Amino acid sequence: MESGDHREAEELLQEAISNARQRSMRHLLASSLWELGECLEEQSKLDEATAAFEEACTLYQEMSDQARRKRVARILVKLKSNQGDWERALFWHDHVIAACRSQRKYSEVADHLELKSRTLVEAQRFDEAALHLEAAIVIYKENESSWSWERSKLCAIPKTVMKWERRLPLLCDMKKLQRRLPHLFTTNLKLPIPINHGEL
Repeated sequence: MESGDHREAEELLQEAISNARQRSMRHLLASSLWELGECLEEQSKLDEATAAFEEACTLYQEMSDQARRKRVARILVKLKSNQGDWERALFWHDHVIAACRSQRKYSEVADHLELKSRTLVEAQRFDEAALHLEAAIVIYKENESSWSWERSKLCAIPKTVMKWERRLPLLCDMKKLQRRLPHLFTTNLKLPIPINHGEL
């Protein structure tokens, strides 16, 4: 898209957003903000794009539209990760995980715990990364999904402060794992996944 086309699209979307705000049309507002975020991202206006995506995600959360909330949060994870802003990337990972949990999509919960562990490794928060990967493996096992390939990832995470009883085979004592990650969500424990950056 040419720069002139971007500007025209941005103006039209801003007008749609203004009208949606005035009329309290939240679904239209959220979708217009999402489109505006994409338009701004294409122009490398990343701070403005982030603000639009964040407002859209918040609106979808308020409307309990978990599918769209999850999709926008994934965009924010990628955007913030590309910027090396690990704290905000982790915050939006938590949004994705919370949305999956609300949908009772436990395999997706495990998938995104694994993805979050990668971000934690990038942030050099190795103990937390290992905990999230262990949690993912537990959920994979509970849902009878394949998980053996995750063990090599777990062993590859550098050890730091935490004392590990063993790395192979997987430590799956639920009480021990719960002590490490007190609010771990699994289908057995019925506890929420930890939200480390504020209540979602």
